[in-house]
Amino acid sequence: SRIEDFTITEAFISALQAASLDNDPLPADVLNRLRHPPQQAPDFSDPALRLSIKIHLALTNASQESYNLVREALRDELEFDLLSYSQVKSQIAELSGVVPIVQHMCVNTCVAFTGPFADHDTCPICQEPRYDPHKLRTSRGRVKSPRQVFHTMPLGPQLQARRRHPEMAEKMQYRDQRMQEILASGRIKTFDDLYCGTDLLAAMQKGQITSSDSVLLFSIDGAQLYQSKASDCWIYLWILLDLAPDMRYKKAHILPGGIIPGPNKPKNLDSFLFPGLHHLAALQREGLQVWDAAKSKIVTDHPFLDLIGADTPAMAVLDGLVGPQGRLGCRFYCDYPGRRKPGGSQYYPACLKPLDYEIQGCDHDDTASIASFYYYHEISDNMCRYLRNLQVVRSSRNQAEFRRNRLETGICKPSIFSGLPSSHRLPIPACFPPDLMHLASLNLTDLLLGLWRGVIDCDPDDDKSSWDWMVLRRQVWIDHGKAVGAARSYLPGSFDRPPRNPADKISSGYKAWEFLTYVFGYCPAMLCGILPLHYWQNFCKLVVGVRILHQHRITSAELLHAHKLLIEFCDEFEELYYQRLPSRLHFCRQSVHQMRHAAPESRRTGLLALATQWPMERLIGDLGQEIRQPSNPFANLSQQGVLRAQVNALKSMIPELERDSSKFPRGSLDLGDGFVLLRAMDTMARPISPCQLPALQHYLQSIGFQTTQNFAPAVVRWARLRLPNGQVARSAWKESLKPLSRLRIARNVKVSCCLMSLTDLLTCQIFQIHLHNQVHFAEVQFYFRLTIDGGQEKNLAMVSLFGPPDPNLLQLSSQAVWSCTYGGEQNMLVIDIKSIQSVVGMVPHTSDPTWVDRYFVVERMGLEISYSSIPENVPDE
Repeated sequence: SRIEDFTITEAFISALQAASLDNDPLPADVLNRLRHPPQQAPDFSDPALRLSIKIHLALTNASQESYNLVREALRDELEFDLLSYSQVKSQIAELSGVVPIVQHMCVNTCVAFTGPFADHDTCPICQEPRYDPHKLRTSRGRVKSPRQVFHTMPLGPQLQARRRHPEMAEKMQYRDQRMQEILASGRIKTFDDLYCGTDLLAAMQKGQITSSDSVLLFSIDGAQLYQSKASDCWIYLWILLDLAPDMRYKKAHILPGGIIPGPNKPKNLDSFLFPGLHHLAALQREGLQVWDAAKSKIVTDHPFLDLIGADTPAMAVLDGLVGPQGRLGCRFYCDYPGRRKPGGSQYYPACLKPLDYEIQGCDHDDTASIASFYYYHEISDNMCRYLRNLQVVRSSRNQAEFRRNRLETGICKPSIFSGLPSSHRLPIPACFPPDLMHLASLNLTDLLLGLWRGVIDCDPDDDKSSWDWMVLRRQVWIDHGKAVGAARSYLPGSFDRPPRNPADKISSGYKAWEFLTYVFGYCPAMLCGILPLHYWQNFCKLVVGVRILHQHRITSAELLHAHKLLIEFCDEFEELYYQRLPSRLHFCRQSVHQMRHAAPESRRTGLLALATQWPMERLIGDLGQEIRQPSNPFANLSQQGVLRAQVNALKSMIPELERDSSKFPRGSLDLGDGFVLLRAMDTMARPISPCQLPALQHYLQSIGFQTTQNFAPAVVRWARLRLPNGQVARSAWKESLKPLSRLRIARNVKVSCCLMSLTDLLTCQIFQIHLHNQVHFAEVQFYFRLTIDGGQEKNLAMVSLFGPPDPNLLQLSSQAVWSCTYGGEQNMLVIDIKSIQSVVGMVPHTSDPTWVDRYFVVERMGLEISYSSIPENVPDE
C-alpha cells in the first residue's frame, strides 16, 4: 500500500541518519585508507606496470584478446614482461583505491536487498527467491549465491584521488576561489556558473561549505540497452562542482555512482540508491580525510550535495511528490492546484478557468502569472509548507485518509535524500532543479509538434476541424521534412548530429539533440509563413526564452527578459490553444507550467545549462558502446562502470595517463587565448584577389598604415581556426572545393566587435548591425598573418559580411529569426581573428519565393558544456 511505501522510505531515512563508516559495507583496508589516506601519489616508476596500464587504457574499447596480442607482439622487443590482462586490471583497482560495493537484488529488478530489505530471502514484491534455489538446495542451505547483484562505486576513494596530485588538487580549489570572489563583490551581475545560485552562496555564508569541502551534483537516468527487448538499466553519477566548467563535464572527471541492472525498471529505487547515499551520509557526518597535495597536508572534506537531477518520472520517485499528473503536480512544489476534466483523474496546471466548469477543488478563479522573478520569500515558504504537509501525510491513520492527504498536499512520501545531514545539503525540495535537457528537447517539443501535426489526443467533445494551428499535415509536413533534411549540409559538424527529415524519422529514434536543434534552431525561420502569425509569434517567445536559458553567460537583464517572454508565452499559449475549453485541458502540460519557474530557478540554483542531464546521456552512451558480452550485458555494463571509476581516479593521481587534448596537429600555430591556426596552408605567399584588396587597404588605413597606389600584397592563407570554445572554423578557400553533399559547412562565424565607423561603412557599402552588442555574421574566405612596420604580427581573417537581419522579421519574432542577405564579394572585410566568437549555421531561408540569397542564423545551444565533454576532432589536413 501507499502507507507501507511511506513507512519503508522512513526506514531507509532512519538508516541513513545512523550511517557511519563503521557500518559501511567496505573492506577493512578501504576503510583504513578513508581515515588514513596515503600522503603521496601512487608509485608509477615500474616500467612494466606503466606500459601495461597505458596499453590497457589505449585499448579501452577493444577486447581482452587485443591486449594479449599486443603483449605477445612486444614480448621479444622489451627487456621486461608486461603484466597479464588480469594483473593489470588488479593493479588499476589497487592503485585507484576504488573498490565497488556489491549488493544483492531481485532478479526482476523490483528491490535491492538493502536497508529494511537486507534480511529478506525473497523479493517483497514479486516473491522471487534472492538466492539460486538449485545451489541452495544441493548445498543443503550452506551456499547462498545471489541470483543478481548491482554495483555501487563509493565516493570516498574517488574524492581522495582528486587531490593526491598537486596539479589536480590546485584545480579542485576553483570553486572556493570563485565563490569567494562572488561573495566579496556583493552582487551578481552575470550568471556564469552554478556558484551564482543564491541557495549555494547562502550555504557558504552560513558556514555549511568550507574551502576543503567537495560540492556535488547528483544525476540519475534510465536507458534501454536494446530496442527489441526489455533491457532497462539505471545509472547514476556525481559531478564535481569544485572543478571549473571547462573540466568538470569531461569524461575523465565524471564520477560514476552506481549501475542498476535490468531487465525491468526498479520498483523501489530508494533501495538501490541506499548503499551510495549511506556512504555519502557517513562521509558527511564523520568527514573524509584527504591528502591535499597542493597544500601538502591532510584536510577534512564534508561533501556538500548541491543539486539532484533527473527527468520528470524519476524525479517523482526521488522527491516523493505526486508527479506531473497530481493536483499539486509542479516539480518545484508551488501551491498552484491543477484542474481535471469531468470524470477524469489526471490534473492539468491550467491558469484560466474553463467555461461552464464546476468541479469541486478545481473551479478556482483565473490565476495571475505565477513565479515572480524575485521570489526568495516564496522559496522559504515552500520549504516550510513542504515540512508541514509532510507531517500531515505522515499522520494518516488509514489508506483513505492517506489518499485525501496526498491529494491536498501533493506528497506521497518523504525523499530518501532527507536522510542526509541537513547541514551538508540544500533543503528539500530546493535541491531539485529544472532539467533543461528533457524539458526543452523532449517535453515541449513533443507538445508543440503534437499540436501542429494534429497527432495529440483529441477529446470526444472537441473537433480537429477547429484547430487552425494544425498546419503540418500531408504535403506541407512532407515538404517541411525535406527542408529540414536538406539543411544538413549548412549545419557545422560541431553541432553534433544534424536533424534528420522529421517526416520520415521522427518516430525512429529521433535524438534529444536533434529535437533541440530542429525546434529551437530551425523552426522559428522554417515555420514563418506556415504557422498562423499569432501562433508563430507565441512560439518565438518561447524560443528566445529557452535560448537565453541555454547560454553560459546570462546577465541579470537577459534573465529578466527571458522571464518576461516565457510568462507571455505561457499566458498566450492557454488563450490560443486551450481557449478555456474543458476538452482541451490536456494541452496544459507541466512542461508549459515549468517555464513560468525557469528564470527564477536560474537565480536560485545557478546556471541551468550546467545542471542538465547531458553528461548522464554521454555516460550512458559511452558505457553502452563498451559492452562486449551481449549474452550478459548487465554484468558487463556494471564492470565497465567500475572500471571507468577506477581509471578516472587513476588519471587524477597520475595526469600523464590522460591524453593531452591541448596538443594540435602538425604545423598548427598557437595564437594565444585559445585560438589556434590549423592547416591546410599555402606553401608560399599568394596575391589576394581584386575584390579583397579594398578590404585589406581599409583595414590597414584603420590602424594608421597608409598604402601606396601600387599596393599589391601577397599573403599565406590558412584554412582552419580552432576557437576557445572547441569549435573549428573553416574557410571558403578549402570548403568550396568540395561538393555540397559532402560538406557540413563550418566557414560561417559570429563576430562581436565594432568593425568600422559609420562613415567608413557607407564608403565601403557594407552594413553594421547595431543589435546585441554589435553582433555580425560573416563567411570566412581564409585566415592569414600580416607583418606591419615594426615587425608587429596581426592575425587576421578575410570575411564576407552578411547583411543586417530583416528588421520586420526580427521584431515580429522577438528577435528569434535573424534572416540575413549574403554579402558576397561586395561586402569583403578584414577582421581580427580574436573577434570571432563561434561557428554558426547559415541555412537558406526560402519562406518567401521573392527572397534571393537569404540565410537564417542557427547557433548551437549549450555550446560550452557540450564541448567541454566532446571536443571537436581536428585531424591533419
